[in-house]
Amino acid sequence: MQVRLFSPQDVSQVAAVFDASVMGSQEYYSLTERLAWVQHKGGARSEAYWLAKLEDTTTFVAEADGKLVGFINLRLCPEHEFDCLVGEVDCLFVHPDYSRAGVATQLYLALLEAAKNRSVKRLTVEASYQARPFFEKQGFNLLRRNELRRYITPEDKMQDKAQVLVNFSLMLSLT
Repeated sequence: MQVRLFSPQDVSQVAAVFDASVMGSQEYYSLTERLAWVQHKGGARSEAYWLAKLEDTTTFVAEADGKLVGFINLRLCPEHEFDCLVGEVDCLFVHPDYSRAGVATQLYLALLEAAKNRSVKRLTVEASYQARPFFEKQGFNLLRRNELRRYITPEDKMQDKAQVLVNFSLMLSLT
């Protein structure tokens, strides 16, 4: 497995890894919740969506067997908190065919090195049920449980028929 920086040519594979990872999390989320998670404004997340989301972040991708199998990105928070530069692990997704194969760990180690090189003093993450144990193993501490409202269709939004997705805010001090 190789970890390298994201290139815009990777965008369709990033989208595919995201979709596969979310849809493969049936142990943690219902089908309806997963459908609400993968969609954006009632449709699939486009390549333009992913390019915009990853813009101004440091994004690493993992390749194995000639294909992209995971990605992670670091978003520097625009404001310092208490004279401390904060970074957010915005995304960490691994294709389910490569789960528990060390992909997430290798991606995280690359992100951690990048964060330290930028003098980040604290990392935050909004982790799913599936990702929470991974981040806690890396030393992140739980701050709170969150409930996010997502809609599958525009009609669902008009009728306020939201799927409530649970995730967790965690933080790691790098000092």
